[in-house]
Amino acid sequence: MDTIVLDKIEFNPSTPQVFKKLRIKKGSRNEGLVHDLIEQAKGIGHPKAIYTISGINDKDEKGVVLDGYRIDSRVMRVNLSDVNRVFPYIATSGRELYEWRQTKDDLLENYYADEISQMALRTAGKTLLDHLKKTYQLGRTSSMNPGSLKDWPLSGQQILFKLLGNPEDAIGVQLLESLLMVPNQTVSGIRFVSESDFSNCELCPRDNCSHRRVPYDKDLFQRKYQ
Repeated sequence: MDTIVLDKIEFNPSTPQVFKKLRIKKGSRNEGLVHDLIEQAKGIGHPKAIYTISGINDKDEKGVVLDGYRIDSRVMRVNLSDVNRVFPYIATSGRELYEWRQTKDDLLENYYADEISQMALRTAGKTLLDHLKKTYQLGRTSSMNPGSLKDWPLSGQQILFKLLGNPEDAIGVQLLESLLMVPNQTVSGIRFVSESDFSNCELCPRDNCSHRRVPYDKDLFQRKYQ
């Protein structure tokens, strides 16, 4: 199936929301700086997303085949046991904010710009999820992301980008030889219908992760996926 691009995503973060995230108090010395950065970001921010629908051609004990591309992942195989289609996707803060942040030589200013760019990424991700649920009448969904688990390493980016055609031309996201993405405030993955509320975090033992959403369950892999 062809890819679908969402490139009309509005980015309009509220000043109180940004101040709360950055712990900026009214009257503090950085209040003016952050306010200016918010206004700059609003003027140039252009978050985007791309996705497609992939059929599951085959399943075996070790993995699945999506539109002819094999993915070796036992966790994915189990998660997709009762699923016949998935939604490969990429969501990004956009090249505009990435290049804007590169102009910020001051470390604190660069940090603030990066945090604001993260908010643009979350806006893109939420817009994509809302669009998928409304367009395809989806119920509860979960997502798997290459590199989040040893079971589906970062090399999974290569197949994901093939499934999505040419994300660099479509939304400005480049896959480097290191398998990292530019802009750095970008997330890729495969979303699927799931009643179990799967989260990569449940299987990830990494300590002190700022992106952790649920606790690590040390027995889950053996209990469900082995």
